[in-house]
Amino acid sequence: MVNVGVITSNHYPRLGGMEIAVHNLVKNMQSMEGVLAAVACSTMPEVPKTFQYPYPCYRSKSFSVFTPFLFERNQLKMIKENNINILHGPMLHGGGFEAVKLSKKLNIPAVVHSRGSDVQLVKEIGYGAQLEAGSLAKLKQAIKYSNQIIAVSEINKENLLELGADTGKITVIPNGILINEINNIPYQDFRTKYGLSQDDFVIITVGRNRPVKRMELLFEALEKLKDYKNIKCLCVGPTENLTALASKYNVLDKLILTGKIPKESNFNMMQPYAELINTFRSANLYISTSYVESFGNAAAEALACGIPIVVGQKHGVRDVVLEGETGWVMPKETPASLAELIIGLYEKRQSLSEKTEIIKASVSHLTWQNVAQQTVEVYKKMF
Repeated sequence: MVNVGVITSNHYPRLGGMEIAVHNLVKNMQSMEGVLAAVACSTMPEVPKTFQYPYPCYRSKSFSVFTPFLFERNQLKMIKENNINILHGPMLHGGGFEAVKLSKKLNIPAVVHSRGSDVQLVKEIGYGAQLEAGSLAKLKQAIKYSNQIIAVSEINKENLLELGADTGKITVIPNGILINEINNIPYQDFRTKYGLSQDDFVIITVGRNRPVKRMELLFEALEKLKDYKNIKCLCVGPTENLTALASKYNVLDKLILTGKIPKESNFNMMQPYAELINTFRSANLYISTSYVESFGNAAAEALACGIPIVVGQKHGVRDVVLEGETGWVMPKETPASLAELIIGLYEKRQSLSEKTEIIKASVSHLTWQNVAQQTVEVYKKMF
C-alpha cells in the first residue's frame, strides 16, 4: 500500500498553477487502487472551513511566531493518522524542504517535486528563488537529501542538474491537463463578445504582466504588424500596467484586455473554466513570450483546445510540441523574428484551422490519471 503525504504551503482552491496541479495530482492518486493520498498545508484563512476536499487535507492554524511549529505538528498528525510511508514535497524550497526535513527525522523516504519557479533563474531581471540565500540553501537541501526528484520538463531537469542534482534521481513527468472536462464544455463563440470578426486572426496570451512574462516582446512584435489590421491579440489576466505598456508601443488598437477569467474567485468553482476555454477556442494562435516557463499550463490548455502555440526556447511545454505541426519555438526571441513568425502563420491560417483535431490528439496522453500513475511508479522505486 502506498500512503503518500503531500506537504505544501498554499493549496487548492486558489487559482495558482502549482496549487491546482497538486490538487489534481492528489485527487487522481486517491482514486487509484492501493494508494492513499493526503495533504498537509499551511493556514489558508480565506478558504471557508466548510470547504470539502476530496481527500484528507490537514490545514494548520496560524498563531504569530508559533505558525511554523503548528505547521510541523499538522504534518505529523497527517503522517500518524494515515500511516504515511512516502513524503512528497512540491516546490523545492517550500514543501520539498519540509518533506526532506521530516524524512531525516522519521526515516520516511521523500520525493521532491520541482514546479519550475523554484529553480528557474533569469539574472537580468532579478528573477529566481536562487537569488535569495535562504531559499537557495533550502533548494540544495531538498535536492541533496531527497530520495527521488520529479521535474515537469526537460528544461526543468536541466535547471536541477545545474544545482547539483543526481541525474539518476530525476524523473520527468509533465503536468496533466483536464482533457475530458475541456472536451465536455459546450462550444460558445466569444468573438462577438470581444468585438472580433470571423476574419480576424486572433492571438491569445494568458498571464500576469510581470517582468518574467516579457510582454514588451509581444507588444513590440505587434507594433511591427500595424499594417495587418486583422491581426488582433486577446490578453487574458490582470490588466495592471498593460494599458500603459500598450500605449508605449502604440498597439492599443490591436489588443483586447479581458481582465481575469473568471472575474471572481469562487471556492466551489471547478476547473476548467468554461469562459476561459471558450476564449481559447475563439483564438487562432496562443503565444507566450516569457523568459522561461517550466511547463506552462496555459499553453498546454491551448493545445487541448486545438489551438497551435508559439513559445520561447526555455519553455518546457516544447517537450510535447510537434514543431511545425502543433506549435513553434521562436528561433530568435526578438520582436522582428516573432513578427515574421506571426506573419507566416497568418498567411497559412486556413491550414492551421484544419489541424484542430491533430493538435488536440497530440496532448491526449497528458491526463491527470496518467500523471498520477507515473508519479506512483516513482514512489514504488523507494520500497
